[in-house]
Amino acid sequence: MKNEVTASFGVDIEHLHALGAVDPYSQQSLDLYASGKLVSNERLYFTLWGCAELNMSLFEPRTRICTAGDPAETAYFIISGSALGIQGTHIYRLGPGSVIGLAEGIGGLGYAMTVVSVGALQVRVIPMHSINVTLQTMSAGLRGIVRSLVMRTLKLKETPPLLK
Repeated sequence: MKNEVTASFGVDIEHLHALGAVDPYSQQSLDLYASGKLVSNERLYFTLWGCAELNMSLFEPRTRICTAGDPAETAYFIISGSALGIQGTHIYRLGPGSVIGLAEGIGGLGYAMTVVSVGALQVRVIPMHSINVTLQTMSAGLRGIVRSLVMRTLKLKETPPLLK
């Protein structure tokens, strides 16, 4: 079977730039965020783009970000650029707003796909050890939402130990 791009995901950065969002800390960007004009995936992108608690990292073109099956100890949130996710015979194009490895890390699993940067790729780095600490202090209701999302995303039948 021939490899083809199966799916693509990315926030429309040109649309955000046209609305005036070029720096997450500028007054114009903050006003846009507060305006209610952004859809949910744009709001999530905006929140993580400007998150000072997460380190920024840059990958050169054709760099392997993660390998399928390796422990998901770090998750990545794409800020700019694109990557290819290879999962068996399926190829996914990942753009700004894509999250790599978060559900797998929370679920205690390895990366679901091998991800390689296409061009220069700017990401926010999410260390799983800090997510694990946050999950332990989270309210039962919020933990239930995260549990449901992770189990549905990964098609798990049993609750991961971290979310029990």
